[in-house]
Amino acid sequence: MLRLTHGIALHVGDELLDLSGLARLLRELEATPRVSAAAAALGISYRNAWGKLVRAERLLGVALVERVKGHGSRLTEAGAALARAGARFEREAARRLAGPADAMAAVLDALPRGAATPALRLAASHDLLLQEALSADEASGIGVRFMGSEHALAALADGQAELAGFHLPQPQPPLRLRPAPFRDARLFVEPVMRREQGLIVARGNPLRVHDVSDLARTGLRFVNRQRGAATRTWFDRLIAERGLAPRQIRGYEREEFTHFAVAAAVAAGAADAGFGLRAAAAQFDLSFVPVGTELYYLCGARSLADAPAVKALMRALRARARATPGYEPVSPRAKRRP
Repeated sequence: MLRLTHGIALHVGDELLDLSGLARLLRELEATPRVSAAAAALGISYRNAWGKLVRAERLLGVALVERVKGHGSRLTEAGAALARAGARFEREAARRLAGPADAMAAVLDALPRGAATPALRLAASHDLLLQEALSADEASGIGVRFMGSEHALAALADGQAELAGFHLPQPQPPLRLRPAPFRDARLFVEPVMRREQGLIVARGNPLRVHDVSDLARTGLRFVNRQRGAATRTWFDRLIAERGLAPRQIRGYEREEFTHFAVAAAVAAGAADAGFGLRAAAAQFDLSFVPVGTELYYLCGARSLADAPAVKALMRALRARARATPGYEPVSPRAKRRP
């Protein structure tokens, strides 16, 4: 039989905060002062746990956790109260909803299962709006795996994906230096949105980081993107242009796999700066030092260019880009082969 779970969530404007999951995280932190240990107990990553805490504090407008030098973290009075309230809710919900939950599970178990329509496989460089659009089912029939731009294009070429999402900084390199899909007549290459990239720093920029060259200052801690990510390639080019070597930047070898994770590391105080999207900095109420813009592309077989799922995804991304700081939609009338 299927097993159902219950929970409680809070709507804050257009955002949804999972209070049940937050309360469980706070209770684990109450039992152990280390965020890493609390995250391990819940089966989530350290950065995911910190991301949940920082986002909850932003939405609720109150501190839930405070750092204690030499002793990890401890709950504030508000954090402890929320942990206790969550425990009470779970006890009451389990007692009152056991019967209805079992009845619902029985109905779901009895539903006929037909063959599902195969989803188009999208291998894509991580993007906040792409993740949100697919999570909201704004383009049904597409399944995504996030990876660096280079790996996404390799997955498309190897037949491991029908679609690829990747990005290139502006101004764009000559056609001969761009990825292979730009020179392959069998593929469509569609620019969907323009994104602003730069340095993500603590709110107010207390360390006065104004350029990539400032990252070489003694004591400043950096968090990087993973090898194979186009953002990493861009950052490597920027430091080379300034005559810097990777060894001069403390934290260059520390890698995160999404813009969100980079911003979470800065918000948690685990790093002083990272290179990523303005939109990621805004989600954590961090400051941002603009460096440049880039175009985000979708590409795949020409036969898929007008597929309903692909067109729906492009419309969703452009609509979200229009409403999100740090993004701009790129007109669908733009040439597919710039």
